[in-house]
This record gives sequence, C-alpha cells and structure tokens, in this order.
Amino acid sequence: MIKIADLSDLNQIVRLRVKQQIEDWHKTSNGKDYSIYSDELKKITRNYIRKRLNKYIYFAIMYIDEKAVSMCALEVKENLPQITICENSSDKSAELVSVYTAPEYRGRGYMQILLDYFLDFAVKQGYTDIVLSANTPDAKHIYEKFGFQYISDKYYLKSKEKIRC
Repeated sequence: MIKIADLSDLNQIVRLRVKQQIEDWHKTSNGKDYSIYSDELKKITRNYIRKRLNKYIYFAIMYIDEKAVSMCALEVKENLPQITICENSSDKSAELVSVYTAPEYRGRGYMQILLDYFLDFAVKQGYTDIVLSANTPDAKHIYEKFGFQYISDKYYLKSKEKIRC
C-alpha cells in the first residue's frame, strides 16, 4: 500500500528518516557512528514534520505488511522568482528529499513504484520544477527513468563560527 502520509504515519516516517540519516552519514564520514544521536534526531525530526506535514513537506510512504519500508518527501521551496515566472505564473518548485528504502527491502522495485505514485501526486499539486539531490550513485538510473537530469553537485559550507539568527 502506498499513501500520502498524514500525522498517523509520523512514527514510521521518523523511524525511516533516522535510519536513512545514520546510513547516509556513516558512508560519507569515514565510518563515524552517528547512531549515538538517534534519540535526539528522532525528537527534532518529529517536531519538524509535525509542524510542516502536508503544508511545506509531503511524504509518500510504502507499507508492506503494515510496516513502512520506503518513503520519499517533497519539500516545498520558496525561491527568489526566476525570469521564467513571466512565462508561467503558476510555477511551483519543490525538492525531492528523503528518498529511502530500508536495506532489507531494496532491489524489489519498490522505490520506482513509490516515485511513480509520488511524482504523479506532485504534478497534480501543480509542482512544475522538482529538484532532486541524492548521494546514492547506484540509484542514478532510477532517477533518470523518471526524467531527472544530472546538472551539478550541491556544495556544503560549514562555518567556523556558529551562525546567529
């Protein structure tokens, strides 16, 4: 079963998101064990999603035998207007994030099914500009099947000083 998540799915989303973050950061940081932060990340993630779900971020979630095994999210982007807005004033942009399938369920085509469902939802919601950033090179072929084109890498800056709000 695939569905657009609501607050009843919050615990499942948080579980998968924390699992994804630990796995992703473990790969990119020379094997550092980020699981020590899992309880804190659960709290932060739960609060973030609770405030924004189906307003600024939408999740599609796939259940197999009542267990969430795959998810992806569409995070609404508020950008400085581009010149293309003059041609099409209904341009809405979003970023596809948290594209994840639990390791024990990979290789079964679940993400392709989920993306097909979710991108159809995004188009019906009026999103015409969808960006995807991913650090999973082995999934590149899946994204290209859906028409995503590789443009450039994103960069990250960690300031030496804490940024003050």
